[in-house]
Amino acid sequence: MKSVKEVEAARRAYHRDGSLNSVHRSSLTVPEIAGSEAEVSFVNHFLLKRGYKNIACRITALDPEGKRIESRLLTVDEPRVYTLKLTGMVSEPVDGYLVEFFAAENLYIPFPAVMVNHRGPSHLNMVHSYNRVLNDVFEDDAINATPVREASIDVRLDSDTDTFAMFTAGPQACHGRLGVELASGAATQHTEIDLAVPRLCSREISIRQCFPDLPELASGTLKLDQPPQFLFYGRMLTGMRRADGAFSANHSYYDSSASEEYWDDARSSVRLYPFFTGLENEVRMYPIMSPGQLSVVIELYGVDGKSIAALDAGTLDSPGGVPLDRSVNALCASQGIDTGTVSAFAVRATPCGGNTPTRINHQLVHGPAADGGLCASVNVSLNNPNLFVPEGKTGLAWGQAPVGSAVESTFGLVGNVPEGPDCALDITFYDEQGELGTRRFELNDGAAIRFDPEEALSWRADGGRPLEDVSYIWYTAKTERPDLTGYVVTRHRAAGHFSGDHSF
Repeated sequence: MKSVKEVEAARRAYHRDGSLNSVHRSSLTVPEIAGSEAEVSFVNHFLLKRGYKNIACRITALDPEGKRIESRLLTVDEPRVYTLKLTGMVSEPVDGYLVEFFAAENLYIPFPAVMVNHRGPSHLNMVHSYNRVLNDVFEDDAINATPVREASIDVRLDSDTDTFAMFTAGPQACHGRLGVELASGAATQHTEIDLAVPRLCSREISIRQCFPDLPELASGTLKLDQPPQFLFYGRMLTGMRRADGAFSANHSYYDSSASEEYWDDARSSVRLYPFFTGLENEVRMYPIMSPGQLSVVIELYGVDGKSIAALDAGTLDSPGGVPLDRSVNALCASQGIDTGTVSAFAVRATPCGGNTPTRINHQLVHGPAADGGLCASVNVSLNNPNLFVPEGKTGLAWGQAPVGSAVESTFGLVGNVPEGPDCALDITFYDEQGELGTRRFELNDGAAIRFDPEEALSWRADGGRPLEDVSYIWYTAKTERPDLTGYVVTRHRAAGHFSGDHSF
């Protein structure tokens, strides 16, 4: 783990001198998962954001021993969406894929802004790139200097649902032990799993198999202690899987409960999110922050951006075994607030003593109210006033918004903090053939812009195109204020399972 203050120092240095410690390769790994088709989708942000006209993308299919079957080269040079259909690119058995981007210009960020999609008969799971082979030993010095456990993993164990984590080996075979700790209430379970995973291959870990004697669980704090790996950033794909193979997963996050890293003051950390009417809107915060106690408040904002109420969501003690799980819908009901009047909500965390932890993250959960489908659970982190914002910075966000006959999406855009100027916002949509159209909105301070992205297809002069089962539409959003994030929640029409993620 690289400390937040080190990340901030690197960002400041980049803005002083763009040639400093330049980055020319970004990468990710993608596992092949039984019952799903693996795909990678991205809009050419290299061109749209930075003006880079020639990017090389190399896709390598890997066999179950981590050996290369073949690599293919793709030139990324058009202002459009690129979809890499990985499953089926070779006829041999495949364990996973290594996807790499190369540029002569400085990429600045070694993680590519792409979405990893796994599509099955009853699910579409999407998550942004989450692990990668590091570029050199100097990056390994920075990234892997402080080992921490992975956490922020939703847990459910019942007759039809298991919790899983996907462990991936780096460029060297991994022989070690994976520590698994599951705390639920006052009880804590421990076990270790022997790993013998070939290079660049993955192994799925079933939490039910780790603890076969446990009763059904609806929540808990799960922490995974991975063995060290050279030249690898090993975040995990984690989530819930049904007996028929459908799953909804996101990436894990650092367990900082044994690391004391704080800002130099006690100012609150906060973040604003769209409230999606007709869905459950939950905040699930795990006790994995630097040691201390946090007071959490959920603030509601109307369609005009004005404050409706600030509701006490309780306190979180970290480290500990009890997550803080709050339904924004239920909080509204308890206060007699009509959810139809709510446009956005903010999560605000304030230390009950001492300074504010640099990392305060949680799961943003959206899903069905009653039909039993899997929920989307997106890992997000709160913003703090100490974070560096370059002078003159404007807002640019981009992300994936799947549409089609098999899925439907709900889309929302907000400023990251409730306080900020009202401003115009231009949203442009793209598909694999290019730009679909642009619409202008007014973004009110404290409010969210929400609509169905499938409307994008109706803007075209030719009347749009027939929808496939799944079409990976992407958007870019531009505004004058520097803080802007988009959120998409996608539902499988037949099965009712949800997935989602935030923008880049």
